[in-house]
Amino acid sequence: MSTRTSRRHLLCWQLLLGAVFILAAKVQAYERIASLNLCLDQVLLNWAQPADIASLTWLSAAEQYRSLPIPEHVQLNRARAEELLPLKPDLVLAGQYGAQRAAERLQALGMNVVTIPDAYSLEQLQQQLGALQAVLGPLPPLQEQKRALAQLLDQPAAKQRASAVILSANNITYGSGMLEHQLLQRAGFDNLATTQGLARISLEEVIALQPDLLVFYGSEQHFALAYLAARHPVLQRYIDSGRTYTLPKQLSLCPVLAVVDTLQQLMDKREALVQ
Repeated sequence: MSTRTSRRHLLCWQLLLGAVFILAAKVQAYERIASLNLCLDQVLLNWAQPADIASLTWLSAAEQYRSLPIPEHVQLNRARAEELLPLKPDLVLAGQYGAQRAAERLQALGMNVVTIPDAYSLEQLQQQLGALQAVLGPLPPLQEQKRALAQLLDQPAAKQRASAVILSANNITYGSGMLEHQLLQRAGFDNLATTQGLARISLEEVIALQPDLLVFYGSEQHFALAYLAARHPVLQRYIDSGRTYTLPKQLSLCPVLAVVDTLQQLMDKREALVQ
């Protein structure tokens, strides 16, 4: 057999094996995915192919939770098993706590139900990304989020730290044991609410603590910056000088989608402050 013929045969085998791998991946991929959880709705809308989504919860269409348009073919459910049975999804994603009755019923009827654990810390978010990748496969946006988070967490601690306080609706702040506190710490901020042992913080206490950065957290409807600024001129000076940051709403709804951008933005904010 000539060298040219051998190379031709080798090329044919490579092409054939490539086609086999593509077909195998297609067979193993889920093409009709349903969700019983608001955060998992958002994960699918952001990372999965629209054609692969069969059903999402009705909450994703609600104005206060809507982040992306819902494809016309997607059916909305209220976490009832009888709603999903006619759709015949090949994968049903459930949260750790919500819609457990529907998830158990669907599983008992032979459907492929996978529970994705909730995440309330940076470590749990890394585990959640791993769990999502294990079931959804190597979706490029998911892989990129996982890589980016690992890269940010591997960065050495900031040498020059700044101080911050989180102010949310009803004067609620966030201390140790909370994801928001972890984000501040990782970004190089000392959370003054934690050092003072505070769970709630008044505007007067914020002003007395004099943090380098004032972090706002809450819906615009109940927690408008203009309203706060009108209550105290010091807050207006924080706003005018750029010494404020607003945590995104997505961080409370589905932190796995928002954690990388939030952490990077807080790191950039600290860098600007210390300079």
